[in-house]
Amino acid sequence: MYNKTDVLGFQAFLCDKFAGWAHNGSSVQEIWNNFKNIVYESLEHFVPRKTLRKNLDPEYYDREIKQLKS
Repeated sequence: MYNKTDVLGFQAFLCDKFAGWAHNGSSVQEIWNNFKNIVYESLEHFVPRKTLRKNLDPEYYDREIKQLKS
C-alpha cells in the first residue's frame, strides 16, 4: 500500500505550490511555516496512510481463543 503514492500528482502539486511559497512570508519563521504547511498538505492528499485500530482483545487471548470467538 505504501508504494501507491501518486508521484506525478505529488510532483505537480509541489511545483504549483512552491512557485511562490517564499514570497508569502516576510520572516524566516513565516517562510518555514509555509514550507511545512505545503509539505503536510501534499502528504495528506497524495500519500496513503494506514489506519490503526486498537486491539480490544486481552493479551492472553491466543490463536485458539480468537478462533472460538469468531
